[in-house]
Amino acid sequence: MNELQQEIKHFHEKLTPILEKVLEQYQKKHTSKTYQTIIKPCKRLIQKCSYKSNSDTSCLCTLAYWLYIYGDKELALEICELAHEVSFSFEFACWNDGIQNIYGLEIRIARELLGENRKNKLPPDLLAYCFSKKVKKELTYPKILREDKIADCNSNFLTTELLLALYNMIGLGETGLYAQLNENWEAIEETINCYMDCLKEE
Repeated sequence: MNELQQEIKHFHEKLTPILEKVLEQYQKKHTSKTYQTIIKPCKRLIQKCSYKSNSDTSCLCTLAYWLYIYGDKELALEICELAHEVSFSFEFACWNDGIQNIYGLEIRIARELLGENRKNKLPPDLLAYCFSKKVKKELTYPKILREDKIADCNSNFLTTELLLALYNMIGLGETGLYAQLNENWEAIEETINCYMDCLKEE
């Protein structure tokens, strides 16, 4: 086993107890929605989670968001904080999936739960990602709200569109790196709460 494989194994070993705790809690309040959004991803990640796999890290990030949406901020924060222990790859994708959105979620939860400001703890590679031309082009106001895409999508894709908007608003907006978003934060905050309420509905 080489050094990278050992690091991946170590990360998974630290993550697994958190996932098992999430699984235990949500199996007690099992619904079809929590099965899809929490239980199924947990079972998958317990089997395998490589921090070098975009598919795995995207699943992990989405799980943290759903925990936050359901109000389990402590569990979501535990997942977010593990992200500091390894070096992820940050790549722009048209669906904006990947681990990059987890840092803004940590900033938000740390402020809400602990009264802490963690905006200065972003990894250098993430800063480079945030200031890349492709990302900056997407993160303008009101484009970040994705209102046109949400209005035009059918019900099968509504959850996806709402999540993508949250990834941008929370995942990147909470970093405080974008002046235009900071200037419109009150409206963005209202939209975050509205979208979260929609996602909570069965």
